[in-house]
Amino acid sequence: MSSTGQKSSKPGGAGHPSVLQTLRGIPGPIWLVLIGMLVNRLGNFLQIYLVLYLTAKGFSATEAGLALGAYGVGSVIGVLVGGSASDRIGYAWTIVGSMALAGLGTLSLPHLGSLPLMIAVAAFIGLMAQMYRPASSALLVERTPEDHHVMVFAVYRMAFNLGTTVGPLLGALLISYSYDLIFYLEAAAQLMFAAFALMLARSANTARPVEHDAKGPSRSYVAVLRDSRYMLFLLALFLNAVVYIQHTSALPLQIKADGHGVAFYSSLLSLNALMVISLELLFTKYVQRLPGRMAVALGVGLVGAGMNLYVAGPSMAMYVVATVVWTAGEIIGTPTASAWPGRVAPEHLRGRYIAASAFPMQIGYAIGPVLGVAAWQASSASVWWLSGLLTVGAVAAALVGMSVPRADTDTGAAPADEQADEPAERPSGPVAADTP
Repeated sequence: MSSTGQKSSKPGGAGHPSVLQTLRGIPGPIWLVLIGMLVNRLGNFLQIYLVLYLTAKGFSATEAGLALGAYGVGSVIGVLVGGSASDRIGYAWTIVGSMALAGLGTLSLPHLGSLPLMIAVAAFIGLMAQMYRPASSALLVERTPEDHHVMVFAVYRMAFNLGTTVGPLLGALLISYSYDLIFYLEAAAQLMFAAFALMLARSANTARPVEHDAKGPSRSYVAVLRDSRYMLFLLALFLNAVVYIQHTSALPLQIKADGHGVAFYSSLLSLNALMVISLELLFTKYVQRLPGRMAVALGVGLVGAGMNLYVAGPSMAMYVVATVVWTAGEIIGTPTASAWPGRVAPEHLRGRYIAASAFPMQIGYAIGPVLGVAAWQASSASVWWLSGLLTVGAVAAALVGMSVPRADTDTGAAPADEQADEPAERPSGPVAADTP
């Protein structure tokens, strides 16, 4: 494991910061990242309203779907490209380029007329708009003390979720005046984030890309694939994503079959969002004391257990209990899983490790609905039992993949700290473990 930009916030040992201590200890440059990301998420309208916009302009639903699909493909590729760019040109400069080019592309969209051009620009925006994500996560790892990482990622997720929740409501308000407004405001948000990152890039304290000669360790994604334990961690993320996404695919079918309406389904989703936004920081104050593999395994396990509980319906109370259980799993496991890739990555591959963690989740989110609906159609209970089975595999992969310090490999990683999977309060030093 490479060392991060800062070690423990306490000389000679690592403490567990409270929420307030974490907020007070966040460096100014990282506040730029957090605020910039929040502004960007508040203005994230294009993906949500692109189909409605294009159909309102006279395109067919099929044509609008092609444009949205192109945006999605660009988004997946963009994360991987962002990981490589982060390791080559630096984290802050990657955010500058990503957000500036995405902003320019978004500004042009209302002025385009042809479908092929719409599709091409949508793919370009999707690619550029997601390149910032590995770089922003890497900056959090680089510029905050190791014992603050899990809590800082919880703060990051809270800002992300706030923006994601409020953004669509703001977009709906803007559309009541003009569809073009959503694109202009999204472009403004992207360019503002680029300006924040430019201030960060010019800071003397900003991490620079690590230089390696031609005979040095590999700097490609092949080096990430050679890390067998990290691959198990990615397998856990993939399996968990397949299970997690059932709340948007199989669950609405189950609710309808049990005689409940759309309003009840919406209330369950609102319950999930409210719990995550209001409770995740408080939970993380205690979860950060757990060994990394235990926090992730517990979180993944609760997500699967909550999905499995849907088989016990059809009462509304049972649906609420199941939703609370899997939401608790999301709250417990995600901050630690979010921090893990950047903490265990070799310094020269940190961007790629972080980007690689997003890829299996995106694949899981794509495969999960197809698999879940097919299983539900075969037998409504089978999708929930399948979720439980996949969760057993995910928990096992997390426990093994995050348990033993990795030895030196072709990635160029240094041996992980012997306390990598121990609680950070141990007097021997800060936790060295602990990314969707």
